[in-house]
Amino acid sequence: MKNLEHVKSQICRVGRIMYERGYISGPDGNISVRVDKDTIITTPSGVSKGFLKEDMLVTIDIDGNVLEKTQFKPSSEIKMHLKVYREREDVNACVHAHSPFATTFAVLRKPLDKPILAESVFIFGGYIPVAPFATPSTVEVPESISPFVKDYDAILLSNHGVLTYDKDLEMAFYKLEIVEFWAKILFLSSQIGQPQVLSPEEVQKVLSLRNSQNNPK
Repeated sequence: MKNLEHVKSQICRVGRIMYERGYISGPDGNISVRVDKDTIITTPSGVSKGFLKEDMLVTIDIDGNVLEKTQFKPSSEIKMHLKVYREREDVNACVHAHSPFATTFAVLRKPLDKPILAESVFIFGGYIPVAPFATPSTVEVPESISPFVKDYDAILLSNHGVLTYDKDLEMAFYKLEIVEFWAKILFLSSQIGQPQVLSPEEVQKVLSLRNSQNNPK
């Protein structure tokens, strides 16, 4: 099991950064970390992530049952996180935000599919899908992301926000930053003219570099 105090401190820190950068507002968004195979620490419902304290965090199992009773309840959207953990053994952290530019694409129901940045191709393969609209806090949400979880590390949620996940919280948050930056540059460049996408040959060069680093000899 991971160092629980470190995990809780890290969740609170990431929550503050998300709040300060305007990735969330009010009680929006949620964060979770899997500390062992069946145990998850998650942010509480109805609390601003910018003002989290470690004793507000909730410990649950993989089925969403609360393991340590406190006055706080887990986020109603934890079902989405649990879906990811069940589908991806390599994932140990999820971050859900309503960051403005990524959410703009989610509202438009437009995937991030233009390879305008080498970094986005390197990190995500150049594509982030949009899940169908799902009523927040219901089982519709995990069902909506199910077709994409195994093949992507980020998903836009129609008319809702964005979900990113990775092996640890640092990487999951890092991917949220990249998604938001990609969406921002694509939006802003589209206001000036037609963004110039990388050619298929250029994309392949970046993907080859990505593959070589992910699979070193």
